Amino acid sequence: MIIDIQKRWEELEKKKYTTIAKEFSISNIVAKKYVNMSEEDIQLLDSPKKYKQRKTATDDYINMIYKMILDGIKPEIIFSYVIMKGYKGTWKSLDNRIVYLLKNNFSISLSMGWYIKYKYPDNIIIIKRNEILKYITTKNEKTKKNKTVEKNIQIIKERYPIITELEKIYDSFYSTIKEADTDQLDKFIDNYRESVLKGFIEGIEKDIAPIKNAISYPYSSGFVEGNNNKFKLIKRILYGRSKIVNLFRKCYIPFLMNNKDFKLIDILEHKNSTISCAV
Repeated sequence: MIIDIQKRWEELEKKKYTTIAKEFSISNIVAKKYVNMSEEDIQLLDSPKKYKQRKTATDDYINMIYKMILDGIKPEIIFSYVIMKGYKGTWKSLDNRIVYLLKNNFSISLSMGWYIKYKYPDNIIIIKRNEILKYITTKNEKTKKNKTVEKNIQIIKERYPIITELEKIYDSFYSTIKEADTDQLDKFIDNYRESVLKGFIEGIEKDIAPIKNAISYPYSSGFVEGNNNKFKLIKRILYGRSKIVNLFRKCYIPFLMNNKDFKLIDILEHKNSTISCAV
C-alpha cells in the first residue's frame, strides 16, 4: 500500500496530501508519513520488532508453582513455600502469578485476599476502635452489651489517654443537649475549641443557629424525613413497573392506615376508584 501511495504521488501534477488521503481513505498525517518514507523504513516494517521482556521476581518460581499445582497442593501452601524458598518480590505479585496460573491453566478462580489469613494467639484479646467508641457513647447501662470492652476499659484508658478525653467531651455535649440550655452550648464551644475534636466544634459553630433551635424547641423534622424515606422506598420498588396512578395509590394507602378514622372498607373503595393526580 505504501509503495502504491508513493507511485500515485509521483503521478500527481499538483502535489497535495489531501488528494492521497481521499483516494486511499487515510488521514492527511498518515498520507504525509507514507509519502516521505524511505525504502529502508518500508523494509523495517516487515521485520519483526524485538521487544525486551521485563524480568519479574516470580519468573524463577513459575515451574515450581506449576508443578505444585499439578500435584494438588493448596494455593496457600504454595504461597508460603515460595516465600520460604527465598522469594524477594511483593506478596501481590506472587498472588497474581498463582491466580493467573490457576485460572488460565486449571480453570480455578480465587477470591481477593485469599492468601491473607490472620491468626492471633488465644491469649490475645481483639477489641476494635468502633466497639470502644460505641461503649463510651452509650449512656444507658442496660444497652451496654459488650462485656469484653467493659472488662478492659480501664486498661484501655490507661494505655490510650485520648479515650478518656473523648469520653469527657462527649459527656459534656450530651448533658448540654439533654438540658436544652443554649448558654451551656456556648460554654461547651469555648471550653473545647482547641481540643482533639476541634473539627467537630468548628462544625457546630457553622450551624449554630439551627442547632440552638433544635435544643430549644421540641419540634423536629423527623416525621417529614421518615415519610420522605417511605416515599423513596416505594418509588424504588415501583420503578419501571407501573405508572403514576399506581405509584400514587401505593404511597397513599400506607399513610391512610395511620388515620384515626381509618376503616378497612376505605382501602377497598380506594382500590376500585379511579384516581387522577397532577404531576
